Amino acid sequence: MRRFDLAEWKRSPRLTDLRRTVGDLLTEGRHRTALDEVLRRLRRDPENLDGLYVALSVLAQSRTGRLTSIEPPTETQQWSALLAPITTACSACDARWYSTHAVLFAGNDVQFQPTNPIGIQCQKCRYTLCRDCLKAQRPTSYTASVDQAEVVAGSCANTACDGRELTVPVLPTGRSDVTPMDPNAIEGVLVVRDGPIRPTTDDALAVVTRFLPLLPDDAPLLHIRGARPRTMGDHATRDALAQSVLLDLEREGALAPDSWGRSRRMHILAGPAGDGDYLLVPVRKSPGRVPPAAPHAASAPGTYTYLLQILPLRGSWATLRDPRTGDFHEGTFGALSASADALPGLAQEIIKRFERMGRSRRVLFFAGDRTQEQGLTMDDVHGIATEGGTSLSPFSEGPR
Repeated sequence: MRRFDLAEWKRSPRLTDLRRTVGDLLTEGRHRTALDEVLRRLRRDPENLDGLYVALSVLAQSRTGRLTSIEPPTETQQWSALLAPITTACSACDARWYSTHAVLFAGNDVQFQPTNPIGIQCQKCRYTLCRDCLKAQRPTSYTASVDQAEVVAGSCANTACDGRELTVPVLPTGRSDVTPMDPNAIEGVLVVRDGPIRPTTDDALAVVTRFLPLLPDDAPLLHIRGARPRTMGDHATRDALAQSVLLDLEREGALAPDSWGRSRRMHILAGPAGDGDYLLVPVRKSPGRVPPAAPHAASAPGTYTYLLQILPLRGSWATLRDPRTGDFHEGTFGALSASADALPGLAQEIIKRFERMGRSRRVLFFAGDRTQEQGLTMDDVHGIATEGGTSLSPFSEGPR
């Protein structure tokens, strides 16, 4: 995703349907809905100039105005990867903000000097220093009056600019940690968090949308996993983990063959992720795969939770649990992303893994990722697949 120059902002059309819609929402104090409208536009066209201009206009609203509105924007919205082209980052400490200068200067041919700017910038290469880094570089005076005005000044550190003075406007620099991908070309994203506890869908989306140009609406594309100890310690083990899970997803029919060759690996450290180290593996669509919109294609993928049950010699259907911890036996409970048409086949693969038990087996499916919930009941069941079955049956209170 490239950054935009001031000349492009100035050529932006003055009034569009998106601007009218967002303007009305901002008048009502609905910042969250306004930003949703913009992000959906950018999801369809990540470099849409009008969408980026309007996004910056929304984010340029005063902090007090945003926080006191009836719908303040969420942190996930504000740091969406789709907004990377309009982000400004300090070249020294990587502090980030959305500079209003692009909006202010876009409609003004005259030059003016903002007071107390949050940062200043080289007008040739966009080397940028934030206010805090400028203070750190300036020697402290112990004799100057406390009310004496301080001159904010600095020079470009790039040798090609020959010490050019840093000034305003401060324009977008972009973000180096965002992976540029066409969101419409993403087949799926493997999300692994370091540790045995699988992240929730909301946890995963908070990280994915920060580093990939996707939205919460794209949750069905996610394949969420936890990581066993010592499987994310270095580059080699992370690659081995990703390759293993991708092969499993191929066998389940959730990804087209050769997904490893179409993937990228992104290791997100605990700082940016917020709640732990993550491994993100976006997979591009296979050129030969039929797009879901085609008339003969399978139904669109969704997220489902599966639960394997067995029928003991005496008693009713039961789950398999570790006798020491009480946790579900590995491979009998989890979430997957697949089309509804693929669920019967996936159920047979799960059932086959436990054929050595010599007991009748079945798989229950629940809509959505329910792996973090307690007390799932039969009323929540989306459908049941029995051994050898080719379709899902609805749950009934008949014989078990």
